[in-house]
Amino acid sequence: MKRLNNLYYSKRIKELLAELQTAGTTLVVAPMGYGKTLAVQYFLQEQERCGKRVLRQSIYGAGAEAFWQGVCHSWQNTELGAALLQQSLPADANAKTLVLELFRQLLPQEPVYWFIDDLHLLESSEVIDFLFALSKAGFADLHLLLVSRGQIFDGSRLLELGRKVFCLDKHDLALQRDELAEYSSRCGLQLTTQQLDALHEACEGWFSVTYLNFLNYDRYQRFCLDTGSVYEMIANVLLRPLPSEQQRLLLLMGQPEEFTPEQVAYAYGTSCRESVGRLLECNAFIIRLANGRLRCHHMLKQATRHAFGLLPEAEQQMYFRRLGQWYAQQKEYEEALDWLYRGRDFDGLLAAVQQLRDWSMHPQHRQHLFDWLCECPPEILWQYPQAVLIIMRRMFSLNMVPEMLQVKEWYVTALERNTALSQRERDNYYGELEVILSFLAFNSITGMSEHHRCAYKLLSGAPQTLSKQGIWTFGAPSVLGLYLRTGCSLRQTVEDMQECMPPYYLLSGWHGAGAAELTEAEALLLQGRIDEMDMPLQKAYYQAEKHGQECITICCDFLEMQRDLFRGVYSSKADAYSRHQWQLQPWKQSMLLNTADMCAGFYYALLGKPEYIPSWLTDGNGQQPSVLYPARPCRNYISAQCLLAQGQYTELLVRWSDWEQECRPYSNFLCLLYLQVQRAAAFAGRGDVTSCRASLKQALAMAEADKLVLPLAQNIALLRPYLEQEAQGEYSAAAAAAAAALHLGQQMEAGRGQIMSARFAEAGLQELTEQELQIAQLAAARHTNREIAQRLSLSEGTIKQYLNKIFAKLQIDAAAKNKRHQLERFFSNS
Repeated sequence: MKRLNNLYYSKRIKELLAELQTAGTTLVVAPMGYGKTLAVQYFLQEQERCGKRVLRQSIYGAGAEAFWQGVCHSWQNTELGAALLQQSLPADANAKTLVLELFRQLLPQEPVYWFIDDLHLLESSEVIDFLFALSKAGFADLHLLLVSRGQIFDGSRLLELGRKVFCLDKHDLALQRDELAEYSSRCGLQLTTQQLDALHEACEGWFSVTYLNFLNYDRYQRFCLDTGSVYEMIANVLLRPLPSEQQRLLLLMGQPEEFTPEQVAYAYGTSCRESVGRLLECNAFIIRLANGRLRCHHMLKQATRHAFGLLPEAEQQMYFRRLGQWYAQQKEYEEALDWLYRGRDFDGLLAAVQQLRDWSMHPQHRQHLFDWLCECPPEILWQYPQAVLIIMRRMFSLNMVPEMLQVKEWYVTALERNTALSQRERDNYYGELEVILSFLAFNSITGMSEHHRCAYKLLSGAPQTLSKQGIWTFGAPSVLGLYLRTGCSLRQTVEDMQECMPPYYLLSGWHGAGAAELTEAEALLLQGRIDEMDMPLQKAYYQAEKHGQECITICCDFLEMQRDLFRGVYSSKADAYSRHQWQLQPWKQSMLLNTADMCAGFYYALLGKPEYIPSWLTDGNGQQPSVLYPARPCRNYISAQCLLAQGQYTELLVRWSDWEQECRPYSNFLCLLYLQVQRAAAFAGRGDVTSCRASLKQALAMAEADKLVLPLAQNIALLRPYLEQEAQGEYSAAAAAAAAALHLGQQMEAGRGQIMSARFAEAGLQELTEQELQIAQLAAARHTNREIAQRLSLSEGTIKQYLNKIFAKLQIDAAAKNKRHQLERFFSNS
């Protein structure tokens, strides 16, 4: 009896597969048709029989988003899965840190085998980076099985993983000569030695081609060893010999990535259960999945899709339409969209969109988003204003603003022509439109607020466009960095925020709570009114924590860190941020780790501890962690401050033009001011006096109207002589701003000196040699250089050199005038 569809695993293959039980990560890399998936599935079925947990994920497209959806689906119904749903694919070091921490904390306390198939279909380096990080972490109970036609990790990464990774390739999977003989015998074929030799030489152990030859031999008593294309071989052996009905059914099976027999029968349009069953029994290229669905092997899928494309267009559209309707009936609306579009069923398409309020969107939908509405007959479009609204929301997130504005006109027309809507429904739709249009007014507080107020009047409930869990600050640590648009507008900006945020709180359920109070506190800090900012800062903390607005809390911390520098108090929050000592919750967004890095980086730059600055803030390699586009100007001025702390003046000036340009689209005036001050400081660091004075004059002109002296004061170490010269000039607003900056800068230097001596005294003293310690003690006792030289029988020049080394080791600013006073305080504190 012939048993051609029986799977065959040799003793050698079984021994190789047994190694997977001890491997943290297994890479199975071979060309198509070598039985990669079947071999791993065989191993996993054995593990399931032993009670082990198995997760399976197949890759069906190139997009990183679809991959992450698959990850979340794989881990569904677990605590880890619930946490991963709140994240996106980690694209930077901080995001990887967070996701790996979630794995560490929430992995089930039992062995888990996670199988990811067809990685070669991905075109995302971020996915491979994530899988490498997961492999490198080496969680004891997690076994990662990765299957691909091409290389997954490069040689350097394989070397780094070492024994954490186990590799199988086509040479391991290929049928050897004796295995081919055993396989043919188990299939019930009686082959001669010459036939086996010829088959093994032609197929080179290629499992799928061997199987096709077995089928062909069984049917025609001959092998097809000279076929140029495996796809043509599949068509000749598996497709063309079938009756017409079974041919159509097999073509339909090859269209979806996964299918069920019921789905294929529905798409075909008549009762054909027996024909479907016969196809499944006699075709080993149709694989049954763990979820109960089936899928065609890629070779069969490609052959059937080519044949399907030769059908008349009207017939193709009919089948596409039925496939889409099937998915819609199963409430798999996202899966239905593309099929309904290809089947020209716009009624069904827009009805499916209306079910997708929290639409994550498949990559292919991005390409067709505008096409759907352009090609939809107007009389159908007008019946679905809610679907048009949802598409508009997605267009804004994709930065499709011109298309979005055109769709707005269609949306209004749809509302006006839909006579079935009640006035309440019509008002709600217009209210949602106002919420969406408010994003186009960013970063005009009053402009956005006009839309919010209109929306509040029109809506009968909470808008679906806004989410309280969204990051109100876009990842920026500074509210005024986002919303201060021009000079001479600080007071008005604070008042606008205080007036406009309460209506927004009512509309959004307290999204961004604390922002109004925070804006006032930041304005006072920028003007150097340190003691006046405490009350609004504490109010901001209270509101943010009360309403769970973590992004506002981080902004409060950013202000507190800067304030405490002036008070000589070391920030424990900076220490926690720099080490990511967060109380990680499943819903915490990884972007806020990048915000925390910016806070800590800026603080340590001002403190003069560049070794604590997160490296991504200054590396400039284009792979910086993500913040949303509106927050990039804030990230840039923080990076510039970090470069100044590291003495990378030329690097700052090289990048300055690009950073300055990124402040223009949203008129980020405060960020522009910081960059102008930092440019002057970089010129000062390079000794370019003329350029420094020119840049400083521009900065003073920007700062003088609103007395924004903080950026100048924070860079006093490099700008002191130039600010002194400006302050001593003819009286003007610029001269007053320079004088105020000098005064504030001296306060910061004094506070910084207290922190350095109190926090780092012991470590600094340990670095001093006996000679340096003796000189430091004499200098702290107010002995002059001459007196110290005479006492130690050294020259004054030598004493001066020693003192410069001492100041450097003790982190005492070499440009400060009160170095001896700081040294005295250093010894008293230690």
